[in-house]
Amino acid sequence: MTVTPRKKLNEKELGSLYLLSETPLTIDRLLKARTYTEDDIKKIHESMSHHAPDMAMIALSLSGNMIAECLKEIGDESLIPLATELKYLSVNTLEEVGRIWIDACRYGIENEDDIYDIVHQSADILCMFSSIYMEVAEQCTPEPEIIRALSASMMYQCEAHADSARAMLDNANPKPNKTSIDSIPLPPELQNNHYTDNVVTFTLFSDQRAE
Repeated sequence: MTVTPRKKLNEKELGSLYLLSETPLTIDRLLKARTYTEDDIKKIHESMSHHAPDMAMIALSLSGNMIAECLKEIGDESLIPLATELKYLSVNTLEEVGRIWIDACRYGIENEDDIYDIVHQSADILCMFSSIYMEVAEQCTPEPEIIRALSASMMYQCEAHADSARAMLDNANPKPNKTSIDSIPLPPELQNNHYTDNVVTFTLFSDQRAE
């Protein structure tokens, strides 16, 4: 990531990013309810698996920020370092990737160097998220179960999207055909014969524009 200070995301821009993915909405609902079902976890995987790596990082950041706050509220001192680490990565990634995404897709301001950085560093960033989510899931086993389940699902999607990002770079094709990209499956424990998801190309390289 570049170290050049960026204009901070305002409330409206953050709201726009929040509403672009079902994942943060689902995470927010489940954390408030302090309970979840298998269908909730499937919904998270379905939502995440339809994202390109850049939007996946945004969804992971928004979700990570909420999970970090929930970890702090538990009152377990052993969870505070992990909560701090997850929040730091989430906020920094959101400010970087979210700002570049908003500028490019909402305002039409595209900085090729910034986009290059995101594309080529996305796998590493996703791996950092995966590592933290894994630690959170392990630390929250068996309790609090809701945090363990959400963090485990986030970890799986981080790994899958990191693999997808690497494959895109290896293919040296910034606009791969959607049908040429492997699906990100559900974890084995959630798989069934009627469930498939596809990962699309990097959003920043598409013609998509936020409303």
